[in-house]
Amino acid sequence: MASLTTPGKILRLELENFKSYKGFQTIGPFSGFTAIIGRNGAGKSNLMDAICFVLGVRTGHLRGTQLKDLIYAFDDREKEERNRRAFVRAIYQLANGAQITFTRAINPTGGSEYSIDGNLVNADEYNGKLRSLGILVKARNFLVFQGDVESIASKNPKQVTALMEQISGSEELKRDYEELEEKKS
Repeated sequence: MASLTTPGKILRLELENFKSYKGFQTIGPFSGFTAIIGRNGAGKSNLMDAICFVLGVRTGHLRGTQLKDLIYAFDDREKEERNRRAFVRAIYQLANGAQITFTRAINPTGGSEYSIDGNLVNADEYNGKLRSLGILVKARNFLVFQGDVESIASKNPKQVTALMEQISGSEELKRDYEELEEKKS
């Protein structure tokens, strides 16, 4: 696991034609702790999907079968239009006040494009930068999802330990630790 040198937070999101967000929208600024509340159909889940999308979560986990499903469309006619695009941009502030901009876009062919501070990168570089900030996409350690609290509360101590190892990233170091422990013995 990459070392966490400068923890930070998402300052705001900028979205364009992502799910229910038509056109360009700015959401935020977010404080240190932000709770999303609202009536059914207000867009809470779509905001969570936007955060997950920009942080590299795969489409299958975002209530859509393919990337094109995440592009705003009012009706079937709009869904069939060519050159449809969408993006989500997260402005991330480091502890020292510096900012990093992460953008994930859906291009007209239905693929993902990634950029950091406006520079195109591949998915591995993008996820590597997130990992260096302690954002572990596979562990989903950046949001508390609906049902997560209840799920954690119902786990036994061994399951909670395994979950904490996954969230912290120490699970990746377990084999190295066990090998060193064996050598020590």
